[in-house]
Amino acid sequence: MKKFKWVEHPIPLVFKRDELLAYEFNINCKVPRPILSISKEFLILSNSFVIIRNLFLIPALISVLYLCTAEIQDIYKSWKASEKSTIHFIEFRKNKYGSDYFDTLPENKKYRDIILYEYNRLNNEGELTFNQYITDRHGSFVAYGERNYRHDRNSIIFFGTTIPLLLIWVIGFKRRAPLIFDRKRRLLYTWSKGKVVAQRYDNLRALETPSFLAIMLRATVKKGKLGWGRFSVTPQGNTIYNSKDSYQQVLAYIVQFMEYGREHVMPEQTEWQGRKGFFLFEDKKPHDFEEQLAVLLVRIDAATDEVEFDEDGQLVES
Repeated sequence: MKKFKWVEHPIPLVFKRDELLAYEFNINCKVPRPILSISKEFLILSNSFVIIRNLFLIPALISVLYLCTAEIQDIYKSWKASEKSTIHFIEFRKNKYGSDYFDTLPENKKYRDIILYEYNRLNNEGELTFNQYITDRHGSFVAYGERNYRHDRNSIIFFGTTIPLLLIWVIGFKRRAPLIFDRKRRLLYTWSKGKVVAQRYDNLRALETPSFLAIMLRATVKKGKLGWGRFSVTPQGNTIYNSKDSYQQVLAYIVQFMEYGREHVMPEQTEWQGRKGFFLFEDKKPHDFEEQLAVLLVRIDAATDEVEFDEDGQLVES
């Protein structure tokens, strides 16, 4: 749950209530993306934080794995091409000068050291081992040997650190707690790292930005003070831009569910469950959730720090 810094004040949803209640859903329209489930008592929204994993971490891991695979394939092809070239070099000279050519090479033969080095690259089975290839790849006999060494060293460092880190992040990425709209109690609540975050539905405030829809909640912050937090919703799954109409659709589902019930927004089904996505870990609900919620609601009801708006939805100057 992210702390909220006041740049633009969220507007109480009561000012858009009539508009949202009158919003008509397209018959063929699917349930908006962030809604996870709808039942008789609850409407549940998914946390947009999962976008970091799905849009950034997983594609980054796939890209790095692809680059690593391409690098390994290039080295493997180069290794086998070098082996083939060496075998051809040896067979060509033995066929032309005799099978004992390399054993009887004169001491004063030009490039004798290079010729014998090339001959001795193969092992007893007539194969070029990978260790020998790497030694030659980084050696002085090969053009750009020092450059090859630096490239391979940097590749090992990069892939050897990036791949494990991305794997740890992707595998260990927790499913963040959803936002639950409780119709019976007229509350919305969630939790983060064992702490309950909530708000009374009748005092719900929302802020529409180009990047996300912020649903405002009350939370206990530093030094036990009552502060603000936001639950971000991205209906189009985009971290840069989400349309106003997509926000309207989500808010209309919420308002019409809370006012009229599940039968109004989903008359064909008794309940609906969307895809939750696969996670190995999740932010578990605190065992003392109800106790924390009761204490937080007392503080919310006693709070005097909420910004006031007039009947036209204009900010009241203090």
